[in-house]
Amino acid sequence: MGFEFKFPEAPVILAGGLGGPAVMFTVTPFRNGLTLGATNSSASAIQLYRSVFSGGLASGWTGGVYTAMAACPQFLCLGPAYHFYASFAGVAGGVVLTSATESMIVYGAETCNAQMAKNSKSPGTFQSVHPSYKPFGPGLGIHIFRNIIATAGLRIFCTPCTALLELATGKSNSLTQVGGDFGGNVLAACMSAPVHQVYGYTVTTPELGTMSAAQKKERIVQFLKDQYLVTENGKSRLSSVVPRDLFMRSMYVAVAYTMYSSLERGLVKLWKGQ
Repeated sequence: MGFEFKFPEAPVILAGGLGGPAVMFTVTPFRNGLTLGATNSSASAIQLYRSVFSGGLASGWTGGVYTAMAACPQFLCLGPAYHFYASFAGVAGGVVLTSATESMIVYGAETCNAQMAKNSKSPGTFQSVHPSYKPFGPGLGIHIFRNIIATAGLRIFCTPCTALLELATGKSNSLTQVGGDFGGNVLAACMSAPVHQVYGYTVTTPELGTMSAAQKKERIVQFLKDQYLVTENGKSRLSSVVPRDLFMRSMYVAVAYTMYSSLERGLVKLWKGQ
């Protein structure tokens, strides 16, 4: 039996091409708060969000236009491309293919940006940064894996989360659907956080390129320990920054993906006249 290809419907394309950028612009304050948190480990989430709006309400959306523009190809992957892939590869196959496609589009730009930021903080780390147009390089596999987790939150984890919520409440309606979507995306956001950290470390640590696989693994494990653990009096415990960062990442990623899935579902229903 051959593959059966199904091209996405118009509302799915509309949701990805226009809805995705609109969603990413809307959650700009959450993204900006997360960015500030990366260089301020002592501030609470509330303090960081206050800093985001310190210049007035409009200041919370600083840089939002650029993020929205970059989100167009990303959400065309998460939406229309996913539905196309899933039509012949199934849900799991669609998630993997979508994530790989997304990485092919954004890996170069994200890696270039990360290395430029590293050079800004530590001049001379990279004599030449990764070309933004080059879709492969160090950490590509980690980048794809991160995207697989995030996309799974949107396309896989939401289903059991919704079922659990319906079982707990005894109801099945739009609220339980949105709640299930949010729960699945929060789970994915938390799971992908350390993977994203490893990707960032990999592409901004040039000496890893000269190490053996065993040495790379040792350095990455030590990096994660330094990021997530605090050692006092010979005992290690989870850093207080971890729950703050997971909360803020969830507010950014989960809110954005939940808004997008609700928009996509609503447009499809409207298109079909339901």
